[in-house]
Amino acid sequence: MKKAFVSLIFLVLGATVLYAQFDAQFSQYWACANYYNAANAGESGGGRALLINRQQWVGMPGAPKTLFAQADMPVSRWGKDHGIGLNLLSDNIGLFSNSTLSLNYAYKINLWGGRLSVGTQLGFINQSFDGTKVNIKDFTSAGYEAGDDAIPSSTVQAMAFDLGLGVWFSKDNFFTGVSVAHLTEPTIDFDENSSVYIGRVFYLTSGLKLNLENPDWTLFPTMLIKSDFKASQIEATLRGEYKQKIWGGISYRYKDAVVFLVGIHKSSISAGYAYDLSTSKIFNVSRGSHELFAQYEFDFRLKKNSKRKILKSLRYL
Repeated sequence: MKKAFVSLIFLVLGATVLYAQFDAQFSQYWACANYYNAANAGESGGGRALLINRQQWVGMPGAPKTLFAQADMPVSRWGKDHGIGLNLLSDNIGLFSNSTLSLNYAYKINLWGGRLSVGTQLGFINQSFDGTKVNIKDFTSAGYEAGDDAIPSSTVQAMAFDLGLGVWFSKDNFFTGVSVAHLTEPTIDFDENSSVYIGRVFYLTSGLKLNLENPDWTLFPTMLIKSDFKASQIEATLRGEYKQKIWGGISYRYKDAVVFLVGIHKSSISAGYAYDLSTSKIFNVSRGSHELFAQYEFDFRLKKNSKRKILKSLRYL
């Protein structure tokens, strides 16, 4: 399985340009909406700082390992409302290492009894490939030969500019957002023989906060759809929260995994854990995926003369 997994990476890399899904996978997507949609920046009504660590497909050699850090806050200037944010991502899979740095900006207006945000994400993608760990014998059956230019024999690295756009609307206990990542379809050129092409990905996020007859309980159904119009992935989640202190839930990622969720909230600190149980053939070689997140919410007060209407946050959205 180890050879098959690594060989798959190189079979794709062997082409002049690599076409592949680039963005990281997060099971607790509702906690890091800024990653998918820049227009979510500043939506909580205060400041937020978030850290997520994900270990995917534990037990499989070269499996993805992701660390994501994010901070955002609302700002009121010039009589208008805005949101700003900063995202940092480190993602490793096989012999590839990806690092991204991006800034989020959102412009907000009151509309249709709710709040509409339009945002943009500007950043850079840095990718490296460790060709020193390549064993060419693993690829002779695929037609590769020693010294093949399609497989770098040294560590190569390159950087590219990245751009994303998004729209976010929230009203009462409902929200929805649409965004596109990698709008400019950046290409990372390692050398004259190999490049990585990153195609556009579209995201649709939506959810509700449902208050039950028992005031101790609240339900949060949410949904995330990803698509590049060649392939799509749908994920649906239902979380139940008790007395705004603890929660649990379950997600289903179509043809991929069932996800079990637990978490706590105390004062301004939140923490959550997700376990992915694969429903695909990966189940035969992996013990599942683990994901932890921690979030700190800090008070950010606007100027007294601000006319901004602060909407109550749909927590963890």
